Amino acid sequence: MNKTLLLLGLLASGFSASAQWLNRPVPFANPAQFNLSISAVDANVAWTTVVEPDNILDGPTLLYARTTNGGQNWTVQPVPGVAQGEAIVELQALDANTAWAIVASDLGTPGATGNRLIKTTNGGQTWTVASTPAMFADSESFPAYLRFFNASQGVVIGEAVGGRFEIYTTSNGGSTWTAVPAANIPVTLQYETIYEIVPRIAQSGTSLWFTTDEGRVFYSANAGQSWAASSTGMDASNEFAAAIAFRDANNGLIMLVDGQLLRTTNGGATWTRLQPGGAYHTVGLDAVPGTRTYVATGVALSGTGPGFGTGAGSSYSTDDGQTWTPIESTRNHGLVDFVSAAAGWSAELVVDANGDVTGGAGMNQYVGTALSSARPQALAVQVAPNPSADGRFRVQVPAGPAAHLRVRDALGRLVLEQPAAAAAETTLDLSRCRAGLYTLELRAGDARGQQKLVVQ
Repeated sequence: MNKTLLLLGLLASGFSASAQWLNRPVPFANPAQFNLSISAVDANVAWTTVVEPDNILDGPTLLYARTTNGGQNWTVQPVPGVAQGEAIVELQALDANTAWAIVASDLGTPGATGNRLIKTTNGGQTWTVASTPAMFADSESFPAYLRFFNASQGVVIGEAVGGRFEIYTTSNGGSTWTAVPAANIPVTLQYETIYEIVPRIAQSGTSLWFTTDEGRVFYSANAGQSWAASSTGMDASNEFAAAIAFRDANNGLIMLVDGQLLRTTNGGATWTRLQPGGAYHTVGLDAVPGTRTYVATGVALSGTGPGFGTGAGSSYSTDDGQTWTPIESTRNHGLVDFVSAAAGWSAELVVDANGDVTGGAGMNQYVGTALSSARPQALAVQVAPNPSADGRFRVQVPAGPAAHLRVRDALGRLVLEQPAAAAAETTLDLSRCRAGLYTLELRAGDARGQQKLVVQ
């Protein structure tokens, strides 16, 4: 009987792990195809681009996939009117019927002038050009990123022309576009570029961030109307960003391919380096809207270089990337996109015996409950000396949001309250309090910590 119960328990636990993600088949015409960038709308609606491992810039990026019934059925079809030598480099869906895409000429084709934005309002049956001939018309132009903050406000970002990235905004749903003045865009460094096959752009509200190959982040807090740039401290010669994500206008992470993380708490103005602990992965990264949670995904690739050692699976963090809790460790995930704690999507990749990606196995739909129940970890409070002979204590505030300190006596009465900077040491002065037992309460964002204090 005990063995039977143990077996049932093991089976239940395995089912629970695998049931966090539900695989949804996608009818690829070629087994080498897989889903790349994902634009999820909700638990029912998602759009993705479709590519092949060895031929990303050519024909396969003329394709996109779409579901409107929670992944039960997917359609894979080409975007009409896209010519040989052109590619769909970006896709953003607003709902089940409305989506935008960037069509770009090959960056290596001198004088290419086919760059344009296109839009569908009938689920992809037809697409119309939604940009002007003057946009991205220079021989050096290459549009890379497109984001809409709502149905009216949007921004499109391209490679540098004349020493600044080429950026346009709209406030009327794309009926007209306005070039962002050069004075509102920082000057680029020599040879600084932004386009990568995997998008490195993040959005929260009307704030936007993207990384460059020179280790910088460009960021806007006003829907792309004006921009600033910051240095992340990355060594551009051998460190590369794999992904960027923000959980609100201030707090964000950059995933490096070598397994490290960069973190900001001030909207991207400054960055600090983290060495994440736990079940961290380095393929996809996304913030779960409405929570403090980030999700990372991984794939079991061959090799021993940067990004290869994190393995298959997915995990989440509720302490801004410091520690990661496994969701599961069996699926080979590509990129990931969450729209809520209960709705998220990732691409499922096929990995052969040599550890090489050979194609796709559909899309994974998140159906678990771990993210809905996730809570920030308790803060570890470090205090010295404790006990204190003179009533003065040194408190080490952890990295993260600025903290707030409260001290209560044995009867629960508030005796001291003060702010404290993150990642710094602060002093608590209880020298005027009687000897006895007190409780320190530390709050940083949504995280909490407590420590008993003894005044001798």
